[in-house]
Amino acid sequence: AIGATSAFAFGFAADAGKEVTLPVAQEKVKAFTRVLKNGEKQTYNIVGPNKGTWVDAKGKKIPSSNFVFREPGTLVIKKATKGDSAVYDYEPLVTLPPTILPPGAHIDPGNPTGIELTVN
Repeated sequence: AIGATSAFAFGFAADAGKEVTLPVAQEKVKAFTRVLKNGEKQTYNIVGPNKGTWVDAKGKKIPSSNFVFREPGTLVIKKATKGDSAVYDYEPLVTLPPTILPPGAHIDPGNPTGIELTVN
């Protein structure tokens, strides 16, 4: 299972054919990502030439008309299918530059992000 090797904020199950709302981020996003059960990674772009479309790692467009983006970071699946089972995460629209810390100081890692969706 994906969750066995990945950290994510939470997971839930949904019924096939139902609308599913994924509140992936609380901030503005540049793109959503998902890692399917077979390990394939896909990106759903909010900006740029592939806006509103899932694209696989090789740049191939994936049919995406079943997905709707809602500000600031929610992805809606109109009718979920088993093929939508994945860990969904995001890339922030704005990323902060790395901070240089004084010797001996550290920053605790942030909370895990992402949602593991299982469609039955």
